[in-house]
Amino acid sequence: MNESLCSVDWLKVAHVLQALLTPVIGIATVVIGVIAIKIQRQHAETNRLQHRLALFERRMKVFDATQEFIVLVIRNSRIDTMKPLFALIRNTREHRMLFGPEIGKYIGELYAKGGRLHVIDAAGGGIIKPEHIQEETEIQLWFSKQAAVAEEKFLKYIDFQKP
Repeated sequence: MNESLCSVDWLKVAHVLQALLTPVIGIATVVIGVIAIKIQRQHAETNRLQHRLALFERRMKVFDATQEFIVLVIRNSRIDTMKPLFALIRNTREHRMLFGPEIGKYIGELYAKGGRLHVIDAAGGGIIKPEHIQEETEIQLWFSKQAAVAEEKFLKYIDFQKP
């Protein structure tokens, strides 16, 4: 048995094994590369979705604060203190970083019309003066449509149906 092991040309066996294993190693390298690329793509997609989720949560806070202000004005038909106006500005202050300029303009418009309602209320001491009735009615009618308008304006930023 020792003779048969000694008679084998181990150098030739090593060359044959090297010739067989070289393509296998090459294929394994390519397979590992493909797997690494797939993992990297999945990781990038996960990061993108986590970023969208974080933005969604912050954007929803601004949207909710806007809707709360609109509902408050519709429910009370007036603004007797500056607290709701201050709350609108405080709770929507991140709008510049999270939305396009149209949302900032919209929040500014809500604030201006809400401020005008407050001035009308304060000027009459809680009683509407006859010269302000038409203006107040127009503003209140405008606010009554704003829940749907706000939803449409914010939808392009908080819609999760779009990739």
